[in-house]
Amino acid sequence: MSRKSNYEVLRIVAIVLIVAMHAVGCLLGTTNEWNRLGLTAVNAIGNMGVTTFMLISGYFGIHFRWSKLFTLWLITLFYSFIATGADLLLGAEPSAQLVYRALTPVTSLRWWFLSYYLIIFCLSPVLNRLFVVLSQREVEWMLGMLICCFILCPTLLQHPLTGDAEGKGLANLLTAYLVGRYVDRYGCPDWLYFNCGKVLAGCFVVALAGSYVAGCIHPNATIVLCKDNNVLMAMGALAALCWTERHPLSNTAANWLGSLAFPLYLSNWAVLRLLRPYYEGRTEELQIWIFLAAAVVVTLVAAFIIETVRRLLMDRWTRRLGAWVDNHLPCCST
Repeated sequence: MSRKSNYEVLRIVAIVLIVAMHAVGCLLGTTNEWNRLGLTAVNAIGNMGVTTFMLISGYFGIHFRWSKLFTLWLITLFYSFIATGADLLLGAEPSAQLVYRALTPVTSLRWWFLSYYLIIFCLSPVLNRLFVVLSQREVEWMLGMLICCFILCPTLLQHPLTGDAEGKGLANLLTAYLVGRYVDRYGCPDWLYFNCGKVLAGCFVVALAGSYVAGCIHPNATIVLCKDNNVLMAMGALAALCWTERHPLSNTAANWLGSLAFPLYLSNWAVLRLLRPYYEGRTEELQIWIFLAAAVVVTLVAAFIIETVRRLLMDRWTRRLGAWVDNHLPCCST
């Protein structure tokens, strides 16, 4: 399937917002009200990013191949050593445990999203098959139960049934993937499709206002409506997907930039941790926004450089090894 540039642009926007959200995460306790309003806004819109990624993956469907799994693991291992290098630069003591964690980035949850994404990647032949063997009504029942358990209960009752208070786990990623598959097969509800811009704006405004007010009551409550398992974040991400579907685009540069989204996710934590000492102490100054913008730009540029080096060093022999893996291991048809 050819790449659709409108969805690649959505990937780019989502990952930039995620990087910005990671950059402001340590600053939300500021007492400067203008800064807190702006930082809460970045946090509110940025938290839709991960759900948006999984919705896009579901919309196009993950098609399992051993070579893809092998390549993802090698890329992850490369960035794990980059992250370990950042740990050492920040004062971590060299140890066997540090090396062991570098060698096991998936099972050690160095990047929670990646670990759970790979599980869904491996399950994708079965997950995709559900939409072939089940009727639309059965699929809607399944999705209704998942949404009720993993989105509505944490939002309305503040009871995360997974024990995962932030929604950063397998259950919510799986739900987002299956919703994306549903949208691809059956489409969005008409009311959402034709009002997606209003729904997205409304989810953002309510999440921002609610989180800002909660922060006024208690400094640690600034993300109360900005969790991945909150209905506002889920609906906002789905509305963004619908809006993107309504605006087709074909652009080679956007397709190329979209291919850098995953490497940027893997590298942004390491780069931001190195940059944080340069802006973390300025939370009470309005100039913090200049430093934050610079941090995000530097992170994007660093990710591009690191990924370019990785591709030059690894892509050729990774493709060869991947082809060998595909030829020697059985694959479950999707």
